[in-house]
Amino acid sequence: MKLESNQNPIFTDTSVPDIFISEYLPLLSPQAVKFYLYVAYIASGKKNVNEADIQSRTGTDKEGVQVILTELASYGLISFTEKGFTIEDVKEMQIKKMYRPVTSVDPSAIGKGKLRNEKERMMADISKTFFSGLMSPSWYYEIESWFERYRFEPQVVYALFNECKRRKKLDSKAYISKVAANWASHGVITYEDLNKYSATYDKVKLLSGKIGRKLRKSITEYDEEIISKWVEKMGYDFEIIEIALRKTSKLAHPNLRYSDKLLEEWFSHGLKTAESINEYEEKKAAKYARTRTSKSRSTADNVGNFNQRQYTEDYLEMMIDDITPETEEAENEPSD
Repeated sequence: MKLESNQNPIFTDTSVPDIFISEYLPLLSPQAVKFYLYVAYIASGKKNVNEADIQSRTGTDKEGVQVILTELASYGLISFTEKGFTIEDVKEMQIKKMYRPVTSVDPSAIGKGKLRNEKERMMADISKTFFSGLMSPSWYYEIESWFERYRFEPQVVYALFNECKRRKKLDSKAYISKVAANWASHGVITYEDLNKYSATYDKVKLLSGKIGRKLRKSITEYDEEIISKWVEKMGYDFEIIEIALRKTSKLAHPNLRYSDKLLEEWFSHGLKTAESINEYEEKKAAKYARTRTSKSRSTADNVGNFNQRQYTEDYLEMMIDDITPETEEAENEPSD
């Protein structure tokens, strides 16, 4: 026996969860949205419907219906059965994502109510400030995952949204998540950590611009990773870096690889000042000159006995003494 409703459709309503509008509507194709609304309307009134009627109402054919059904199933909005398909409860799906049943009390969680309240207030502030009070539930789930994975303080998460708003990237969840992962990879947990990282980040950007101008090249992301190492790991400022750049500039095709080798060498010898580095390089150049002179004499005395060792042009250029700033300026002056 089938129950039918005598209600006039003019006075009835079809309920669509807000979670569908905020989460799934932007992801679905127009045909899939039309199909979902129509089958929700049918299901709410337990109305009879056949395949031809669905095709007619949604403006598609049999093959098109199968494509739409596959699209809806891929987002979990429907599930297939032996006789057709079932519309899933999207509100229940979201609740299962956001909350886990508590089967026992974790002793480490006792006394953390204050932190939980701070998180909730922070999420409410983010929703109000950046989403006009309409932040979708999936964002709450995403933010909670950052707390668990990265152990961010609430202030750090708020700063994350503020920074992405400044970059005009609030519409990309993938981009914001990437920035969060990047902050975590640099050891950011507290707001103080974030301030230190921001200062380092700004310094790297400033140095990247200077280095690009000195070498007359575009700085890539890979170059920035090398420069970041010089700043974060080695603690070198531009005064030290420029000494390495001067040597690099003598090469036919200057790049940061040679500068990186020099800075790694200086760092391994504990050289922190320009004076100590210049003294080290002078001694190294003098030692090389003595070795080269000795080998030249040995070669002259033993002509025909063995082949002379060949040095690459890059290796020889790396050992040349630094040119003075005055010489560099003279070389850069335009000719008449």
